[in-house]
Amino acid sequence: MLVLSAIAGWAQAQPGAANPCTPQQVAAATPPAAIQAAQPAGSVPQPKPSSQQLSKREKFKVFVQYTYSPYTFGGAVFDAGLAQATGAWHSYGGGMEGYGKRYGASLADSESGAFFGRFLFPILLREDPRYVRSTSQATMPRIGYALSRVLVTHDDSGNKRANFSLILAVFAASGLANTYYPREERGFGDTAARAGGGLLSTAEMNVLREFWPDIQHKLRKHEPKRIQRLEESPRVSKIEQMVMGPTAPPQCPADSHPAQTGNH
Repeated sequence: MLVLSAIAGWAQAQPGAANPCTPQQVAAATPPAAIQAAQPAGSVPQPKPSSQQLSKREKFKVFVQYTYSPYTFGGAVFDAGLAQATGAWHSYGGGMEGYGKRYGASLADSESGAFFGRFLFPILLREDPRYVRSTSQATMPRIGYALSRVLVTHDDSGNKRANFSLILAVFAASGLANTYYPREERGFGDTAARAGGGLLSTAEMNVLREFWPDIQHKLRKHEPKRIQRLEESPRVSKIEQMVMGPTAPPQCPADSHPAQTGNH
């Protein structure tokens, strides 16, 4: 988390890269000073989700894209290697056979979490599984906003509510893991620990989703033209979307100013 915060601060140093809305749109959404409502210092603008609601089929598509994402398989490779190096799940044994069992368990964790958190519970509870970026331009409020999205989300109508889909998903996936984890790794305490780790992992990923456009903008300034053209290809963009997960940009206000009336 500290590393991600440092990267976020470095990326945020690039002016003009944070807010996806144009200056005209920001100005259109800002009322004159005389009629501006007072806001607490340091408050974070809360973006509305994209006006386009996801259908059941689209939510299923979000889940399917995650199942073959490079992040899913790469994360399982790393987690299995780390577990074997630290001696976790020792009943799985060593060598390639033990690594294969650990890899299968790690991959099953990722896939079940995606099924519950990106498809099943968002459909049953009518919640949006996408991450919506903040419209703030300050680093620390954006980090706080990204972390808060673990507990807060939007329903399909755009109303803010508790993120029941994610919370239930991590506990459901952690409980399901008791069917294939070693016997000594089962039980209430182990299940709760896995659920807590799942929430922490989601918080870290939210910070990365929040600042990824800024990081990308910063890096591209120093990249060769050939690399820039490669990154702009549709295939690379599709892989990037699968790695970062479903992200909905904040809904920017219209450029036009409302008509002024004589009474306020």
